[in-house]
Amino acid sequence: MSQSSWKDQIKKQWGPHSHCPVCGKAMPSDKQFCSQSCRDNYVISEKKQKKKGRYQMIFLFGMMAVMFLFLFIIG
Repeated sequence: MSQSSWKDQIKKQWGPHSHCPVCGKAMPSDKQFCSQSCRDNYVISEKKQKKKGRYQMIFLFGMMAVMFLFLFIIG
């Protein structure tokens, strides 16, 4: 009389699968993305994130340089 857990029931119903990191649709576990458009969207968003990170670092170092200048001029 042992009942299988809900995870086992889901595995039996759906089989091995993974989910697309962009849209969340179920897909075969051997694929990374469900479609070419999701892959393209992922690549575009990764490029935007890298660009944003670079701008943030440039801004941070620029502000630190300005602070040090003020510190040495005023101090």
